[in-house]
Amino acid sequence: MKKLPKRIKMGLKKEAKAWDSSISKEKPEEVSRLLDKAQLFVASRPPRQPVSVRLDPFDLALLKRIARNKGLPFTQLMSMWLHEKVEQEKTEVGA
Repeated sequence: MKKLPKRIKMGLKKEAKAWDSSISKEKPEEVSRLLDKAQLFVASRPPRQPVSVRLDPFDLALLKRIARNKGLPFTQLMSMWLHEKVEQEKTEVGA
């Protein structure tokens, strides 16, 4: 992510301090009441597309072992790694 301009950064810090000071004045009962009335924010994402990839059996076994050690499904780990690499390449290429 690129750095924010100094004036925007200072404005955000000022706003954060204002929020912190106003929140600290609220009573727990008031916060609970406001949270009960709040609507859940749902960010819609386009559906994922299935993709078929042929992998070397040794690589797949190693991938599954790494994923198991991390406590993740191997397909999720593959997706995370691929996303990280795509983001890295995107910033290097400047797309």
